Amino acid sequence: MKERTTSRRRWRIGDLAAATGLTVRTLHHYEHIGLLAPAARTEGHQRLYDEHDVRRLYRIRALRDLGLSLAEIGRMLEDDSAALGDVLRAHLARVDAELQRLGRLRALLDRACAQADRAVEPDDLLATIEAMSLVARRIDARGTNGRTPDDAESRWRALANELRACMEAGAAPSTPRVRAVARVALAWLRDFAGGDRATLDALARLRQVDPPQHLAGWDPELMRYLNQALACLHETEHEPC
Repeated sequence: MKERTTSRRRWRIGDLAAATGLTVRTLHHYEHIGLLAPAARTEGHQRLYDEHDVRRLYRIRALRDLGLSLAEIGRMLEDDSAALGDVLRAHLARVDAELQRLGRLRALLDRACAQADRAVEPDDLLATIEAMSLVARRIDARGTNGRTPDDAESRWRALANELRACMEAGAAPSTPRVRAVARVALAWLRDFAGGDRATLDALARLRQVDPPQHLAGWDPELMRYLNQALACLHETEHEPC
């Protein structure tokens, strides 16, 4: 039989699979794509792996556990000049992006579960989930739009403080000062929606059925006051809200 090294220890494919927690089928696949070849074969053509193969396989498993693709692992193992740090940093960026996506998904599911617990009609619940999804997709597509998240939050917080002062002073939603604040809020909502009517409708639905609890100074009571002011804008100035 043809041997690659003079190492005495040899593993048959079943033994190697059992020792590493992989399947024989997986090892066959690694061989098929050129990722791991046996050091030798017996006269009966059974695969034999040596210590070099075992070390290589454990490297493959370690990199695979980090989430790298088999193609990336193959390039790294074959090219000694490959910058491991650059590959790992690029993969870290992908993982961070996925974590952010999952975080947004979890927040969406959490809100959807809260809605489901309120014994609402299924059609209403589905409409609310659709609105949440639409707004979430708009946030993803829009990004920061040239502003940092802190900038956007400070703008909305300042507007909330101004509107709350009106509310606590007992000003009717139809008064000029309150309508002026509502007009600014409406302009920002339209800017966020990019003029898309469906997004504006989704925002309006969420203000009604799923208002923020503590978001940049806004709470359900203040959001109801804003909705009343927006309704006054619609009635007096025919502004679509």
